[in-house]
Amino acid sequence: MKEKELVHSIHYYFMAVLRLRQNLKQRVQRKLIDLGYEDITLEMTQVLYYLHFDAEGEANQQEIADNIGKNKSSLTSLIDNLSKREMIKRNINPKNRRNNIITLTKKGKKFMEEFLPVVYKTYNTSKLSMTLKDINNLTQTLNSFIEI
Repeated sequence: MKEKELVHSIHYYFMAVLRLRQNLKQRVQRKLIDLGYEDITLEMTQVLYYLHFDAEGEANQQEIADNIGKNKSSLTSLIDNLSKREMIKRNINPKNRRNNIITLTKKGKKFMEEFLPVVYKTYNTSKLSMTLKDINNLTQTLNSFIEI
């Protein structure tokens, strides 16, 4: 592949990923508003999702940051906002007082139960020409870009 073709292809790859991210963010935000959660952002849902499904209800801030692709300082703001909404609780780690354990509250769990069935249906999958296997393969391919 020639250098100019590579640069051109990668540019349009970047643009497609960025447009898809923006489109997904807008769709999720509309769903959140429809559910009456206009004060919740996509980034907040990532924290809640991680706590609910991947961390079994609790994790320290660094684990959350690492798993949702945020730096610890931007995560602090998300945690503050979720704490104000009583969706999570921040507890000092007794083993390391400089580290907080973040726990999903009942309100946070209820939100996840209401939210997940609806929000990830932002695209009409019956109109996609992709199978679940295709989606998983695409996800794996996109993740491979991150790892190089």
